[in-house]
Amino acid sequence: MKRQSFNKRYHAMISILYLIILVQFIVVLYTIGQARDIYSLASDIQSIMIIFLFGIFVYLVIIYNYLPFRLHRSVERVQDLVEEISNGNYQLDIESSLLDQDRDFQDLILALQKMLDIIIRFDGVKSDKIYEHHQRINQLIDLLPVTVAIATVNGDLVYLNDHFRDRFPGVDEQSNINELLFKDRFYTEVFDELREALRFGNNIYDKVFEDESDGMRVLIKGSIIRNRKGNASGAVFTLDFSDQAPGANEKQD
Repeated sequence: MKRQSFNKRYHAMISILYLIILVQFIVVLYTIGQARDIYSLASDIQSIMIIFLFGIFVYLVIIYNYLPFRLHRSVERVQDLVEEISNGNYQLDIESSLLDQDRDFQDLILALQKMLDIIIRFDGVKSDKIYEHHQRINQLIDLLPVTVAIATVNGDLVYLNDHFRDRFPGVDEQSNINELLFKDRFYTEVFDELREALRFGNNIYDKVFEDESDGMRVLIKGSIIRNRKGNASGAVFTLDFSDQAPGANEKQD
């Protein structure tokens, strides 16, 4: 429901003030016309002036406090809505915000609602595209013929491809590289290299480890992921084993 705009409300209150002054003028003229002597006329005009001046004073006090209060409350509500949107809260009760608002602010809130609808649609499309892109990357990584692990800078594993899971069935996305222990000395040295790369933020270029006991050989490559500020946020590692048969099932607690 459309309410009066703030400007119309202001103009209406000023018009009432003018009307009060006009009534005062008419009453004074009527009193002058009905006066029988100068003394009673002066007394009547004095009474009229006092009454109307007091009424005008009270009315001005009401206008002085009401208009700023009304304006401040409307602006404060719009500020609250903008703050909620800026904080990522898109599930707002816009309809209740329109109640008891002037038409100017109703139009502004409706414009915010339209903007919010666009943001929600855009956010949904963006989420879908991110999910599709994430799926493409996951499928691509799973098709690689090498073992792939993606970890955060703290060592938390966020993605492992199928080759990694086949070779290290005791390791999953809930694991942390810094907490992994192996009985096999060969795998311990391999993961020590990954931990060192994460700790110092260094890339790994064709690092080769060989196990002389059974001829196992692995080629390690690693790339540090950095944010816009250039700080390390994680890493991607590939481990190309010469023998892809599982051999690291002995994970220690």
